[in-house]
Amino acid sequence: MTEGTIVEIQVYGIWDEAPAATSCGCGAGACGPGAGPAPTMGEMFQSLRTSIEGSDLKERCTLRFIDVIKESDAAVDQVRKLVETGYWLPLTALNGKWSFHGGISNELFALKIREMLDGAKEQQGRRSSA
Repeated sequence: MTEGTIVEIQVYGIWDEAPAATSCGCGAGACGPGAGPAPTMGEMFQSLRTSIEGSDLKERCTLRFIDVIKESDAAVDQVRKLVETGYWLPLTALNGKWSFHGGISNELFALKIREMLDGAKEQQGRRSSA
């Protein structure tokens, strides 16, 4: 991984609400009879933060949760439009690009972040050899 490369993670959601659509595949909650309530988007974000802080990605990421009820800017307006077209909260941007919606899977995030950091390393390597 290239020194100085940072992945900026912005999670747009509603802190105290569970995602409207949960799925076993996105890590949004337990499945089956007797499963407990799905975690809120804030709890999912805190779990992601804990996961990243406990990994080698800690120094390579910045995390921010943007509550779409409490905040308003151009990005929040875009999130609201995306939700109207069928995307689900939480909606996540990695380095400004929409990457995930409807849940937070710590494993999928780590995989995608590593891919991005490896891609940045390859790009820098190509520039260095040119």
